[in-house]
Amino acid sequence: MKRQGYRVVCMVLLPLIASAQILINNFDGAVAEETINWSLLEGAPSAMELWDDSTDAHEGAAALRADIYIGPLNAWGSFAQIGYEVPTGEDPLDWSSSDSLSLWIKVHTPPAAPESFVFRMHLVDRPDPAGNTEEYIYENTTIVDAAEGWVNLIIPLTERETDGSVTPNNEGFVLFPEAWAAVSQNNKTLDLDQIVRYSFALVTTSDAEDYIELSFDLLTRSGESSPVRNRVMQAENFQLLGNYPNPFNPSTEIVFQTSRPDHVRLDIYNLTGQIVGVPVDGMLDAGMHQVRFDAGHLPAGVYFYRLESAGQVATRKMILLP
Repeated sequence: MKRQGYRVVCMVLLPLIASAQILINNFDGAVAEETINWSLLEGAPSAMELWDDSTDAHEGAAALRADIYIGPLNAWGSFAQIGYEVPTGEDPLDWSSSDSLSLWIKVHTPPAAPESFVFRMHLVDRPDPAGNTEEYIYENTTIVDAAEGWVNLIIPLTERETDGSVTPNNEGFVLFPEAWAAVSQNNKTLDLDQIVRYSFALVTTSDAEDYIELSFDLLTRSGESSPVRNRVMQAENFQLLGNYPNPFNPSTEIVFQTSRPDHVRLDIYNLTGQIVGVPVDGMLDAGMHQVRFDAGHLPAGVYFYRLESAGQVATRKMILLP
């Protein structure tokens, strides 16, 4: 096919982080498809609404949006929690080859009292299928303080020594403090190869009511946890995750995941089916990849991008603004 008059500029292949990424949840249809399958509140007057937001996503087709009101229930505060639990009979999640998590967060309406509002991630393991679960908590006191667009939170997958609290901020996971409540335990070790539940908690630390509206998108895991596991992390599936921003002008980031090392081709088409760009055409390792597409030389309108690798094909639509 003749392609004179078309060129692609500023398209550099980059990983999302320094190493390959493995998708955990892209939150496309998270509510409808139950990839987030439970929520927890202490009770009225607290309330929470969850929905799939297809109008404002960091990547892909949608983000998980949460509208949360936390009432004045206790002297210490209260919480709202949403997450995913591995269905009965399925294998636990194995994150033992990873040393960090990556999560995109956007605050649409920040809390009225950010100094008393914290974000937590909870992990629950069960090393013995017939035994008890055990819960671990990561805390970040600043990530949801202000509305500044999409923010990437990197969560260390490390276990801190249990000291009866979840502080200091942003330094890994700690065993659920026994002083808070009587909860089940097993071996008091975070077993990253036996994760049966993960969740996000929005917590107030005062007795005043508060409100937050925010979105979650693209939860991935990354990195090697020890030299013994010094191997290439295999992507769990082939996916064309989307582009951000979309609509865009003049450039956008296209994110995709490949299932094995192979030849990968990414084509950009206009509405007539003509190829107007080829950002990727070569060998790539398995994992998550991100490529910048600069369309400054193209007219505004609707375009399609098509990913092909290992006999698999996926296509998505993007819109170039005037």
